[in-house]
Amino acid sequence: MPPLAALPRFVGLLAVWVVIGGADLKGLAVGAATAAIATWFSLRLLPAGVLQLRPLPLLGLLLRYPLQALRAGTEVACRAFDLRLSPGFVPYAPVTAPSVQRDAFLTWSSLQPGTLPAGEDEVSGAVAIHALDVTQPVAASMAAEEARFARIFRG
Repeated sequence: MPPLAALPRFVGLLAVWVVIGGADLKGLAVGAATAAIATWFSLRLLPAGVLQLRPLPLLGLLLRYPLQALRAGTEVACRAFDLRLSPGFVPYAPVTAPSVQRDAFLTWSSLQPGTLPAGEDEVSGAVAIHALDVTQPVAASMAAEEARFARIFRG
């Protein structure tokens, strides 16, 4: 594994450490060691080159997330007291074939308030999405989010 392949992961993990723990000298030494170990494990679990990301669409997705999470969280909080709430499962057939990219999308979508991927039907390939309100266009929202998410990958 060329060291250059590990550098972006190491820098990213160290940046997360600095954001969470600060940049004091002792903490930075521990953070560098921790980032190095985490980089080694991450390269074993997901070798370099398996996912090739496009930086600008990734940045757009990450910048969009806080506002979307705030809006969705507020909506979920308001709906929690609504007696007309209709929770349940909605089948969603992802466009992306089973892969690391699809797993990443489903993980990303689990961060969205009000929806949670809750398993896959092995026969149809549809993913059961637990939704707080099945009367909402859950599958359409998931499809739009999957399309946005797919733009961050090359190939």
